[in-house]
Amino acid sequence: MPDYSYINARVRGMKGRLFKPADYEELFLMKDPASVIQFLFNSVYGRFIGSIEKADINAGEEALRRDLSDTFKKIYEMADKRIKYLLAILLGRWDVYNIKTILRGKHINKVSEDIMPLLIPTGVFSEPLLKELTLREDIRDVGVLLSTWGSPYGHLILEGMEGYKKSGDISAIELRLEKFYFDDSFKKLSKKKKSGYYVYKVLTSQIDMLNIITALRIVKEKDLAIYADGYFIDNGEMFTKELYQMVINEKGIMDALSLLNTIPLRKQFKIKKDELSIISDLPEMERRLEIGILNRAIALSLSDPLDISLIIGFIWRKINEVINLRLILRGKWAEVPDERLRKMVVI
Repeated sequence: MPDYSYINARVRGMKGRLFKPADYEELFLMKDPASVIQFLFNSVYGRFIGSIEKADINAGEEALRRDLSDTFKKIYEMADKRIKYLLAILLGRWDVYNIKTILRGKHINKVSEDIMPLLIPTGVFSEPLLKELTLREDIRDVGVLLSTWGSPYGHLILEGMEGYKKSGDISAIELRLEKFYFDDSFKKLSKKKKSGYYVYKVLTSQIDMLNIITALRIVKEKDLAIYADGYFIDNGEMFTKELYQMVINEKGIMDALSLLNTIPLRKQFKIKKDELSIISDLPEMERRLEIGILNRAIALSLSDPLDISLIIGFIWRKINEVINLRLILRGKWAEVPDERLRKMVVI
């Protein structure tokens, strides 16, 4: 049985260094991104900023990215064998995120320098390996290189190339990666063991979120409806195949959102009854569902602080903090009104 006493003590220390409401209040009152970068320089993120005199918004975002990656690596390295096994499943989500980001970059002809700042080297693929992938000429070359490394994701990309060439839609390949990650993760997990069950609950929430966003995207882009059956990911918890079909058959986003206003879904994602009626676009909905997963992860960590649930709660809190700080940094740069920025940030 894994011993969580040491790693949980260390994670509690990391949790104590997360930003407090007073820190966010100070950031909201700042007038420009330079002030935000100075604040980050004087925090735990400062070690990755370097020279404050030369720091700009890109340096600030890079510091956030590198700190997130470094934090997750530290957690993984201090874990014993059994905890590492579960963390590898959780952090493997970032491998999928990174590969998808690289593929999307190649899809729109972005160069390595544009793609690398968006990546989080936390899972199997280190920063040098991700750099090699971003330097490939096109999507097929990314698949070939991954295959030579023995990654199953390479084969999945190459399998999807024919469909991609016909449709020009990269989401079909992305879906292959997502489905493999979840199927493979569930094969490795035992719900009968408490730690495995906690990881399982987080994964099922992520599947529901992806299926909901996919359904809403199909409502918005009706030409994707012919692919609807293949886009659905099995093993979600609350968002069933039947509800998925009902949503994609709606004429507009607002009608589709009203179908999502069910008690089980609201309960899972901690959404208030009238909250869906004020959501106007897919990014806003995606962020709202991410908040729901964050709240669920935190609830798990409070229910059993002596298991992996505490680590899960911290991981999602840390991800949320980086998202918040990126929003504030970009918001100050774009001169987003304070009232709107406060609504975007989740404390």
